[in-house]
Amino acid sequence: MTVLPDDGLELAGEFPDVTHEQWQRLVAGVLRKAGKDVEGAEAEEALSTTLEDGLRTRPLYTARDEAPDPGLPGLAPFVRGSRPEGNTVGGWDVRQRHTAADNAAVLADLENGVTSLWLVVGEGGLPPAALEPTLDGVLLDLAPVALDAGADTETAAATLLRLYEERGVAPEAARGTLGADPLGHEARTGQALDPAPATALALRCATSYPGLRALTVDALPYHEAGGSAGQELGASLATGVAYLRQLTEAGLDVEQALGQLEFRYAATADQFLTIAKLRAARRLWARVAEVSGAPAAGAQHQHAVTSPVMMTRRDPWVNMLRTTIAALAAGTGGADAVTVLPFDEALGLPDAFA
Repeated sequence: MTVLPDDGLELAGEFPDVTHEQWQRLVAGVLRKAGKDVEGAEAEEALSTTLEDGLRTRPLYTARDEAPDPGLPGLAPFVRGSRPEGNTVGGWDVRQRHTAADNAAVLADLENGVTSLWLVVGEGGLPPAALEPTLDGVLLDLAPVALDAGADTETAAATLLRLYEERGVAPEAARGTLGADPLGHEARTGQALDPAPATALALRCATSYPGLRALTVDALPYHEAGGSAGQELGASLATGVAYLRQLTEAGLDVEQALGQLEFRYAATADQFLTIAKLRAARRLWARVAEVSGAPAAGAQHQHAVTSPVMMTRRDPWVNMLRTTIAALAAGTGGADAVTVLPFDEALGLPDAFA
């Protein structure tokens, strides 16, 4: 039967109800014209697609399909989001990535709706000494900063913390992440880093800066190397557990250690797979928190980035379509912060239009 919406508008009122079997017969008819003689469930199966990790997507999903209980928003296992209100109140955090010491570009982004800054410092980014002038005029108590400094994390973090103090930002008002990720740096470059500075930053944040996270679990190196969605999740969980053990051994309790981690994932133009990946990541991390004895603190803080490897250099305008779909998937998938890379990212530094 047709269910009327609350306003009484009966959009499908003039059309008869259609059964699943009728749809299958129509599919079989189309396939028969293509030389495939299949009926019923076999016809539907012929339109299914096998993805990486052995996942299989079907051409049609209805209310007859069963799924595990996702729980309630803001409650374990956090499948429906890490906060009860989700992104409906203030939207997700719009985090723009900057790799050059361009104070004018930073201020222009903030004036045009960006809500936090992702600054790449060191190799492939702005020099550590340029961090202070790049943030000139930025209201650090209003605009969270996420550092991505690799081997220069200790220096960049010290500079940012000094700026908070010099500009009169109260420790409880500081927001963002210091971006320490020694395992992610090793995965990307092959160069091992001493984990001690990352641990020291986490201890300092846990005691003095309640709004700052010290470590980032970056899954992008595995995605960019060709890893599947499942491999990206597996690598991020293994890294997160390693950091969790490292921090608890240093003296933090489990809840404090969980609060020091932010996870970064790729969002691709496969919108449904991206949504499923982000939801699965939260469910899996909630399980880690549960077995660690802190189920209530298992809400994974997620930063989603439109996939760099899906971008094309030739005819880059089509990248706008890819990043639009990826950004939609990231937001509806429950990411806390979303970065949309410029459409001409693969060509080098973006221009003002990008």
